[in-house]
Amino acid sequence: MSPVRALPAELGAVRALIADGSAEIVRAAGDLDQFWIRSACDRLAAADAVLAGVLNRRPAALSVLATTIGTAAVAAGSAALARVLGGGLLVALGIAALVLIPVWLRPRRSATPALPIASGPPGPGLTGVPLTLERARVRLVSASLRRAGRANWRAPALRRALGADPVLARLAEADLLLCQAIDCLDRYLDDLSKGWSP
Repeated sequence: MSPVRALPAELGAVRALIADGSAEIVRAAGDLDQFWIRSACDRLAAADAVLAGVLNRRPAALSVLATTIGTAAVAAGSAALARVLGGGLLVALGIAALVLIPVWLRPRRSATPALPIASGPPGPGLTGVPLTLERARVRLVSASLRRAGRANWRAPALRRALGADPVLARLAEADLLLCQAIDCLDRYLDDLSKGWSP
């Protein structure tokens, strides 16, 4: 299986690990409104949304082609209907607008998942960063490096590859969010170890 074709499966596995890590935080944390816990959860949700966007992304050329074909079909249909109704260009434009405006104004569904809600008594508190999040990061970095190709693993080449490949740039964004989430949890655990009230 080529790296490009393997990417959806890899990102699906990363998203599953992030979901497991988020669920573990919710089960263990006594206070989901605590600053570092909330910050970690927000970043995990954002990382998942970025990965979902990569998985749901259609190639730009395909998107432009589909929009062009759809617009041309609506315009041609509107013109034909206007001729049948005896109207001119204004009627055709009006019909096209009535058909296309709802499509253009249709709200985009947010890919950001809702954070899990804690139920039952507060948990015992986190004792460490969930291993599933560490595993998610390893898989995400591995998938990103495969996407970049072995020739681009050194820093200067990797920077150029990030600029040339929007998917690779999105993977880097998700990795940054995942790292920030792990850092937030480390900070929370460090505060606990010093006896500070989080």
